[in-house]
Amino acid sequence: MNLRKIASKRSTKFLILLIASLLISAASAEIYFSMFAQSAVTITGAPVVFVLGSDAPAGSTLGSNGTWVSLALAAYPNVTLTYGDPLNISNTDASNSHQFRLRPVSITPSSGASVGNFTSINFNVENATGASQANVTYTVSSNTWNTPSATGYLTIPPSTQWIISVSTEAVAGASSGNTENIQISVDVIQ
Repeated sequence: MNLRKIASKRSTKFLILLIASLLISAASAEIYFSMFAQSAVTITGAPVVFVLGSDAPAGSTLGSNGTWVSLALAAYPNVTLTYGDPLNISNTDASNSHQFRLRPVSITPSSGASVGNFTSINFNVENATGASQANVTYTVSSNTWNTPSATGYLTIPPSTQWIISVSTEAVAGASSGNTENIQISVDVIQ
């Protein structure tokens, strides 16, 4: 038996296996490169903000930067209560128009016996001349709120203020103390 032939065959097989492994690992290796982006972020005032209107209900709160508001609205049994100027949308940009829309986010509770005390809650956007532009109206059926769709985008001119009027209505035998919490987003396109 020739030991050189056996060692040579093993070396050759090992060498072939090693070369095949290197080829496979090189073929399956990922090739990549990196690119970098750098940004500078500066805090500035929003160009479109909320402003409390002339008949904002007592207890309403406006955030210090005008980007959030809490309205303390009421509803009376068997009466449509209309707030003609509780909240304004103001484009503070002196040179550019901006687009915005009203988008329902949530209403709680969304169903149950307490919801049956209400008939509707309507948010109406009016332009500077008082013409209705769009509205978001919540209505009740079978003790459940029907959530409306978002409005289309509206274009508010530079240095202009529009009104969001609100109407509430409760059923004739509505029980006092029932509260609905509504969140509506005003989405603004820069």
